[in-house]
Amino acid sequence: MKRNSNDEEESLKYSSAVDTSNITFQRKKESKPDKEHLWKGPMEEDGWVHAHNALRGELQDIKEALQSFPRNYPNGAPLWTIEFITSVWKEHEKHVISHHTNEDEIMTPFMKERIILPEKLEEDHRYIVECMKQVSTCIESLKEGDSIDGVVNALLAYEAILIPHLLEEERVALPLCRAYFTPKEVRSKVFKMSMSSPPVEMGSFIHYMTEESFRTKFMKQEGMPWFVWWLVMRPKYRYFLKHVKEPLDSLRNGQETDKSQVEVGCW
Repeated sequence: MKRNSNDEEESLKYSSAVDTSNITFQRKKESKPDKEHLWKGPMEEDGWVHAHNALRGELQDIKEALQSFPRNYPNGAPLWTIEFITSVWKEHEKHVISHHTNEDEIMTPFMKERIILPEKLEEDHRYIVECMKQVSTCIESLKEGDSIDGVVNALLAYEAILIPHLLEEERVALPLCRAYFTPKEVRSKVFKMSMSSPPVEMGSFIHYMTEESFRTKFMKQEGMPWFVWWLVMRPKYRYFLKHVKEPLDSLRNGQETDKSQVEVGCW
C-alpha cells in the first residue's frame, strides 16, 4: 500500500523530537505539559522504546535469516525452512497486531484525554498491516526449492514503513506522554499491557532488552513484584526462545533443529 504525499509531508514535520510546550497538542487548559521532570530515566530506557526495540530486533533477525538463504540453500528453500519461516512470521504478526492493539485500545485513548495527537500515528498502523499481508502472501506461496527473493523484497517494503513509524512515535507520542502524564499514571497502563500480551510479544521484549536488564531494572522501574517473573514473564520468555529465536538460528546456521527438543534455559 502506497502512502500519499500528505503522509510523507507529515513525517517530515517530526524529523526530530517534538516541542512538548507547543499548545497545539494541549487538549484542556487544566492539563499542562509540565510533568517531564518527574521522569527519572532517559527516554531511551522507556518501556515504549524497549517495545519498539523488540520489534526492530525481531525484524532484523528475520531479515538476516532470510538473507542467509543464497549461501545456505543455493538450490532453493528446503521444505523445513519454509515451515520455519511460516511459523516465525506468524509469531511476528501476533506481536505486531498485539502491539498495535495496545496502542490503539489502551495508550492512545488514555493519551487523548489530555493530548491532541497527530492522526497519522494511528493511520500508519493500517499501512503496516497491509505490508505485513504482502509478506504473508509471499510466504504462503512458497514451495520446496523456490527462491525466497519475493519474500525478502516484501519484507524490505514492510521494514521501510515500520521503522520510520516507530521512530516517529518515539519523537512525538512518547515525549508528549511524558510531558502530560506522571510515571505513576502511565505505570498502570504498562502493567496491564505486559500482563495481557501474547507470549511472543513479552518474550521478545525481554530477549532484546536482555533477561538481566528486565529483571533487575525494568521490573523495578515499573513496580512489578518479583513473583511476576516466575509466574508470567519467564514462561513468555521461554516461549519466544523456542518459537522464534531457535528457528531463526537454525535458518541462519543452515541446520534443521527439532524444535520439540530445544532447551531454552534453566531455573
